[in-house]
Amino acid sequence: MAIQTVVPYTVASDMLSIEEIKDQLKDTGHPVTTDDIKRWIREQDLYTEKYRRDVYVSYSDILMAHQEHVASRD
Repeated sequence: MAIQTVVPYTVASDMLSIEEIKDQLKDTGHPVTTDDIKRWIREQDLYTEKYRRDVYVSYSDILMAHQEHVASRD
């Protein structure tokens, strides 16, 4: 019998730097600033990793925060 394990951390391939995320979101029609992304990380207490000078966060988590941001503006 196979069981599914619960992993409390995001998948490594989902982690992007804040600059990479900003670049990905600029083509959505609802671009954001790095300050917006950093605010969402703080407000939602999102898991981050720091590597050298860059901060990495789950792209999926930021997409959910971005969706909430866009919905609140309408």
